Amino acid sequence: MCRNENFVNCACKLSLANQIVGLPDGLKPRFLSGLQKPALDPILSVVKHRQFRASSVIINEEDQAERLFLLTSGHGRHFVITSDGRKILLNWLTAGQIFGGAAILSIPSQYLASTEVLSDSCALVWERHTIRELATTFPALLDNALSIAVTENIAWSTAAHVSLSSNDAHGRVAHLLVSLASAIGEATHDGVEMRVLNEDLAEGANVTPFTVSRCLRGWERAGILAKRRGKILLRKPELLLTKD
Repeated sequence: MCRNENFVNCACKLSLANQIVGLPDGLKPRFLSGLQKPALDPILSVVKHRQFRASSVIINEEDQAERLFLLTSGHGRHFVITSDGRKILLNWLTAGQIFGGAAILSIPSQYLASTEVLSDSCALVWERHTIRELATTFPALLDNALSIAVTENIAWSTAAHVSLSSNDAHGRVAHLLVSLASAIGEATHDGVEMRVLNEDLAEGANVTPFTVSRCLRGWERAGILAKRRGKILLRKPELLLTKD
């Protein structure tokens, strides 16, 4: 368990010197897929363990991409700020996912989006020069990063673009709820619970908060979901995309 830092209830395995000696039990990051212990040990031996308070912005859009992060507990999301100051939400992050992937590129780059954590979270952090050296020694890291970029990030962007182009406001909110349930939902005995605010849904679906409230009230009357303080309990997700 975590030592020396204790405000996050993570399961990172640390030595007395606060050095990572193992991943949390059950965590299988795609970024480290295919790597056995002889490879994992040197990869983890040079990583830094960081903890972040809820609502912390970890990286900022257009900053130099100097670090790669692997979230080991908690959840977060990417976002961009428009020229008129609006916050546009992008894809969400859960434990096991990486962010700041531009740091692994051979050409020095900038982060394309900002990243914040929504709950107290832990992450492993590699400096750019370190992860570049590791990727040369262990090519699977670069292959995994490319696979993640294509199957997660580009796939999410494509789905979001299609939804914005083909769905009305009601449909966009429904698709976003289903996506969030899969990404950050926690299974309970009566459904899937998500920590998400009306404002988050409005920004993510590109609709007004009034539209979100109207949609949620209708789905709540139909028994599809239940609103709780700062949370939504999705009881019948299969009906979201078919309910008028």
